[in-house]
Amino acid sequence: MTAQAMDTRNPLLQPWVTPYALPPFAALRPEHFAPALREAMHQHRGELDAIANQAEPATFDNTLVRLDASGRLLARLEATFHNLCASETSPALQQVQREMAGPMAAHSNAVYMHAGLFARIDALHSESSRLGLTAEQLRMLEQTHHDFVRAGARLAPAAQHRYAALMERLAALTTQFG
Repeated sequence: MTAQAMDTRNPLLQPWVTPYALPPFAALRPEHFAPALREAMHQHRGELDAIANQAEPATFDNTLVRLDASGRLLARLEATFHNLCASETSPALQQVQREMAGPMAAHSNAVYMHAGLFARIDALHSESSRLGLTAEQLRMLEQTHHDFVRAGARLAPAAQHRYAALMERLAALTTQFG
């Protein structure tokens, strides 16, 4: 589903016009979360592809700043979902948790193992001493690179596939256990 084709009945996919832009809790139903999370993951992957597929060489601004700004809808939905699951759960929300644990872990794997995106981050990291970055920018670059490497970005394709399968299974089992 694209941004133009989003379900206009799903309050999670609409602008939140509540005080302080809080989630519209009164309008939220468990059945809203799975389709909204799937749409948000789809949008996030599109944002990541756009960063990775730029013709311009990697810079801090066109790669890390854009990466940091990506996935805002997903972050907003995940925060709302996890907070509700922790504070006001129900059997229906728990079912959504079980249903979405695997896809959300798969999305995380897809982010951190995105070859084009990691290539840009890795290129920046290898040139970090010559980029004239501030201390904060350098820390962000180092931490982002570290996060990608720890999540399997440098593994061989077969090892990435195995790691991703294990992470998805672990997410499903952790959710089931919880």
